[in-house]
Amino acid sequence: MTRIMTNVSAINGQRNLARTGLKMGKTLEKLASGYRINRAADDAAGLAISEKMRAQIRGNKQALRNAQDGISMLQTAEGAMDEVHAILQRMRELAVQAANGTYADNGPERTSIGEELVQLRTEIDRIAFSTEFNGQKVLTGALSSQVGTASALNVGTAIIATANAGVAGTDLVSGDTLRAGVTATFGTLPPAGSYSFTVNGGTVEMRNAANSVVATATPPASIADGANANVVFSNGFTVNVANAIGGGTPYTAANFLTDIVLPANDTMVISGTSVSALQSTNSRPQDYTFSSSAAGSLTLTGADGTAQTISGLTALAANETRVLDFNQLGISISLSNGPGTQTIANVIAGVIAAGAITVEGTGSQSTLQVGANVPDTLTLDFVSLASDQLGNSAFQLGGAGGLLSGSPSAAVATIQNSHNLMSALDGAIQTLNSLRGTLGAAQNRLEHTINSLGVAVENLTASESRIRDSDIAELSSDLVAANILQSAGVSVLAQANQTPQAVLQLLQR
Repeated sequence: MTRIMTNVSAINGQRNLARTGLKMGKTLEKLASGYRINRAADDAAGLAISEKMRAQIRGNKQALRNAQDGISMLQTAEGAMDEVHAILQRMRELAVQAANGTYADNGPERTSIGEELVQLRTEIDRIAFSTEFNGQKVLTGALSSQVGTASALNVGTAIIATANAGVAGTDLVSGDTLRAGVTATFGTLPPAGSYSFTVNGGTVEMRNAANSVVATATPPASIADGANANVVFSNGFTVNVANAIGGGTPYTAANFLTDIVLPANDTMVISGTSVSALQSTNSRPQDYTFSSSAAGSLTLTGADGTAQTISGLTALAANETRVLDFNQLGISISLSNGPGTQTIANVIAGVIAAGAITVEGTGSQSTLQVGANVPDTLTLDFVSLASDQLGNSAFQLGGAGGLLSGSPSAAVATIQNSHNLMSALDGAIQTLNSLRGTLGAAQNRLEHTINSLGVAVENLTASESRIRDSDIAELSSDLVAANILQSAGVSVLAQANQTPQAVLQLLQR
């Protein structure tokens, strides 16, 4: 059928020529960009996979640089520790010299030795407080830095979680002792670290086994008579600070968690590598008990004989609950009367936790991102190198009460003092040995981390390339075919456009 108005052959040629042109355009785009996937329409699934891989690749590359920075930081700390080590060795040499009986007690020679020891102790503190990496002091226990984004190398003593002021519910039988609680929560407990915190202005200090002093607690004056302050550490360590009766009474670990109580403003010290003994001195009677002497009344009695009676109570029906408010203690108590029982249940449920708990640590922590994902974590602990943190269980070099904190001659005034100093220096050297070993191990681990990250980046890049990159050989073949089809299409379209001319020949005849 011959037509003039509609040239079907030309339309078909145009359609195929347009399709060939579109294919050629995509082929040229892939050749020019080098990518097989330039938009989601090219391969939606492949694009999603490759973008995830790109995130891993870029994250691992940055993590590799972070690990290198971490090594630099460790080397900075190691260099300072090396000098502190040399100073400690010189101090021990002087202590050995002072321990010789050829020097008279409190003699001028001992004073000269003591003056050098004090100067060396001052230099240790200067090194500890001046050693910095990227503007951050790394040996004072105050370092807290985030370097990177996901998997981490933790350099420091402890991650201190938010301190919580709270109470723990308990059941008290009539006549039992009321215990109100205040809780402080720590994260990772460091080796050779120490922590202090305050409860309503009172100071509590804890040191780990390396310093032998586990905790020192001073109850705040605001703790009301009969109310205990329970300091609970999430690693299984509990300190119960309370107001109680007694004077100079030793307590053992067996009753530590439940019975250890102290008067307001008194001090508790826990010594040894584990809780072994406690001593409470200068105590005054402030332990309160509940009793019911008559129907409709409840008496709060102190062990010193003072009492507070809440009267005007009506009989409680079975399972009925009422709330009493003891203003002097800041404690709300719920009483319930169950069938055949006189149990006072959940007496701590309404404790008013007045005041905040402040937690501080002497260790430091820096988090280095050494991977592309969050869960990868490496923890390295080290403590402050200040002189008040160096010593053994009995003596510290600096700080309040330190061997080298008094007069220059005091530390080596006698042979015994010199022996004490030698012991403290041995402990300091051992602490530094352990810390340097830990840092060295961490540096070696970071070097392996860098190697591993390099391999991971290489493999991920190869995988991403196979998904996203163009196959130049294949695209070149496609381009040649498209060129041929385009040339043929142009030729065919030209022929199709000439078809209507045949009709003119029919009309001329």
